[in-house]
This record gives sequence, C-alpha cells and structure tokens, in this order.
Amino acid sequence: MLVLGLLTLIMGLVLPTFRGGVEREQMRASLRHFMGTLRTARSQAATQRRQVRVFLDLRAGGYRLEGSARDLGRLKGMRVTDAHLVWQDRNPASRQGYIAFYGDGSSSGGFLTLLDPAGRQFNIRVEIITGQVVLESSG
Repeated sequence: MLVLGLLTLIMGLVLPTFRGGVEREQMRASLRHFMGTLRTARSQAATQRRQVRVFLDLRAGGYRLEGSARDLGRLKGMRVTDAHLVWQDRNPASRQGYIAFYGDGSSSGGFLTLLDPAGRQFNIRVEIITGQVVLESSG
C-alpha cells in the first residue's frame, strides 16, 4: 500500500511537468513549421523567379503559402504582440496581411513578435534586401 501511495505521489508531481513539456514542444514545433514555410516561400520565389507570398491571419494565428487553398498551420499557444506586414486591408480590425518574397531574392520585409505563455518572446524578422528569415528569442 505504501508503494502505491508513493507511486501516486510521484505521478502527481511528474505528470504536470511532463504535460508542460509537451505543450512547450508543440509550440516550438509550430514555430519551426512557420519558419520553414517562410523559408520555403523564399526558396520558391528565387527558383521560380516569381513572387510568392505567405498570408497570415493574426487574429486566428493561421498562415498559408500562396496557391494553397487551406491554412498550412497555426502558431499554437503563441500570441502575436506586434506585426509589421503588408496589410491586405487597411482596417486594423482585419488583422490579415502577408510577407512577399520576390524572384530577385528580395522581399517585402516585415516582422512578427510572438509571446508564449511563459513570457518568452520570439521575434521573426524578414530582411528586405536579402529576404533572409531570422528568428531571435529572449526571455
């Protein structure tokens, strides 16, 4: 009975930590997927010598690559605190925009600031001249 009680106590302490780790890894995976989508758009634009856009719906946290009818993913567990994009609609309530990559290697530029529940901040920056996608984290 004592062993079962100890196992129950240990599981009660370990499971919440494990669940937090799983959620943190899911957030990191969604961030890596988003970064991969931006880099894929940059690569497609350069190889096909045409404009390729990544559309973002900041309200829902969804994004999609131009030509795709559905969202590729969502920024799970993260909140967008700041964004500089090419806005589709001048109405600030719309919260939809895009980052464009061009065939000459440049881009429309822009950045997103994301905040996770633990208070860690992630800055995603797209350089205008090179189209390079950079991730910086703090916190």
